[in-house]
Amino acid sequence: MCRTIVGISANLCPVDETGKNIHTSVSRKFVDGVRLAGGLPMVIPLGDKSLVEDYVETIDKLILSGGQNVHPQFYGEEKTIDSDDYLLKRDIFELALIKEARRQNKPIFTVCHGTQLYNVALGGTLHQDIEDHWQDSSAEYTTQSMVTKNGSILHEIYGPASEINSFHHQSIKDLATSLEVIAYDPRDKIIEAITSTDDSPFLGVQWHPEFLFGSREGDLALFD
Repeated sequence: MCRTIVGISANLCPVDETGKNIHTSVSRKFVDGVRLAGGLPMVIPLGDKSLVEDYVETIDKLILSGGQNVHPQFYGEEKTIDSDDYLLKRDIFELALIKEARRQNKPIFTVCHGTQLYNVALGGTLHQDIEDHWQDSSAEYTTQSMVTKNGSILHEIYGPASEINSFHHQSIKDLATSLEVIAYDPRDKIIEAITSTDDSPFLGVQWHPEFLFGSREGDLALFD
């Protein structure tokens, strides 16, 4: 049987105190989620933009995983927070992945950082610092609520409301014109999920379903 090849974007993670030993890294939960949904996972290491076209031609679908903050230079702002949690080379590479995957009309699913970056890629902006969206408990626990848009794929999966985990200091501010909100936090209206309004197959969520699908069918349905 020919399996659907799903590319998963990876991060760069130092594994020693000097920061010289750096691994290409992505949570194995993404790999497990793709495999359980019947796909063939392929990790895409951060690299030169010249490789992007070949990567996208090789895969059938693309997942952009979570990670650092998106640098504000990509949406025309100065940095206003005291943070060094950025990786410019990753933003540049994944922006190229998004552009190429859209050109080839390959479906894209994004999580956390990936969702924020997708909005930026299409002309949106971000809140550089928000409060009360980084939980202290394990990622396998849900700490926040979301409300879904009636008629959306998330409404079909989760119903009108659900609970999610939350690990982000930034969030979508100005939504790109070709996107729509399909879930939000009822407490502060922070955007929790978006999808496309044009012909590009896309779904983006702000939470981390890869840590929840072991106990919730809905989160595995996102991978499916």
